[in-house]
This record gives sequence, structure tokens and C-alpha cells, in this order.
Amino acid sequence: METISDTSGQGHAHSAKGRRYPAFLSLEGKVCVVVGGGHVAVRKVRALLTTGAHITVVSPVLHSELQALVSASLVSHIPSEYAVEHLAGARIVFAATNNPEVNQQIVQDAHERGLWINVADNPDVSDFYVPATIHRQDLTLAISTEGGSPAFARYVRTLLEQALSEALGQTLEMIAQARPLILAEPKAKQTHLWESLLALHLETVIETEGYPAARNCFEAWLAQHIGQ
Repeated sequence: METISDTSGQGHAHSAKGRRYPAFLSLEGKVCVVVGGGHVAVRKVRALLTTGAHITVVSPVLHSELQALVSASLVSHIPSEYAVEHLAGARIVFAATNNPEVNQQIVQDAHERGLWINVADNPDVSDFYVPATIHRQDLTLAISTEGGSPAFARYVRTLLEQALSEALGQTLEMIAQARPLILAEPKAKQTHLWESLLALHLETVIETEGYPAARNCFEAWLAQHIGQ
């Protein structure tokens, strides 16, 4: 993720126009409209598929991957050119056509309706960006360049993917199991418990000795520290 502060002159200049606020959106059951049916639309839809959103693609012609998703009832399809009524019920909108004039019209229509919009390859008029992401089970890291260079964000993602072990996701699974137990302990004790648990470095145990050894270590920690 990007640093909170930047002491360079460039960083101050960028901050003057306002940094983007990083957030993870809950889209379960919400309507997300993607206008466009090509490669860019495919990327947008792929990112939405695991969120539980209701995805609607507006385009007279669809990429074969989108056609397959429509056939599998994973995506809804409106087979026509864009019209403002296609935004009805939407929470967020993606303008992914290859026509700048159409994309600009979608921006205008979305803003008139108070909708958040992302325009492919045009961060200046987008309300949000789609960051480069890394997933290790439930652990998600998002990388943004504030719209400066999506290609560089993908490059950084590649570097981090090489450095971040899959063991982190397995470790998070155990940490998440411990969380309600720790929160049930007296507040004065919780900070020590978190420090003690994280000091086990369970991800390192997984990498060097395997998951069963890490699990045994975790269970032993629970028996020693929780409810005592």
C-alpha cells in the first residue's frame, strides 16, 4: 500500500488535490453495471465475480468469456447500446467502452444520479480505482498508484506476490479463530495476548515444519493463554 505521507515536493503537490480514500466495499446483493463487452469489461467483471454482486453487462456484443458467464447465469446481459435507463438500481458503474464520448455520457448520467463510477484508463474522471490485488485466502492486499500508473501497480503486485507466502493466508485462518476468544478476555490482557500470538510467527512454522506443526503450536498457545 502507499505511504501515508510523502516529504518530496511531488508528494505534496499530489496531496493538494486530495488523495483517494482506500476502502474495501461490500457489494453483496448490490447491482453493479458494466458498460462495454470487450477485454476491459472482462477484467472488470472478473474482479466483481467473487463479491456476490449482481452484475449487469450492457453491450450489443460480448467477449466470449462474458458470453460464457451469461450462459452460466453468473452475469446479466442487456444486449443493446448504452442508455441512461440501464443505470436503474445500480450502486456502482464501470464505463468500459472503447468510445470516449459514450464513456463521458455514462459519467455524466452516473453523477447526476449520485452513483460512483470507474472509467477505464481515465482516472481523472473516475470516483474510484480498481487496485492491483493479491489474495492469500482471506488476506487481501491492494496496491494503488493514485491513478499514476496501473502498469506500475501491477509490477509491484508481481514483486509482492513473489515475496508473500501462501502460509500467510493459513496463518490468518488461525488468527481469525483466536480473535473472538481474545476479545472475550479482559481488555487489560488483550494487547499482551495479541503480541504473544503474533510472536509465534505461525507463517514461518508452516513454511519450515508444515501446517500440522503450526496448528499444534496454535492449539498449545490457546490452551496456555485463553481462559487462564
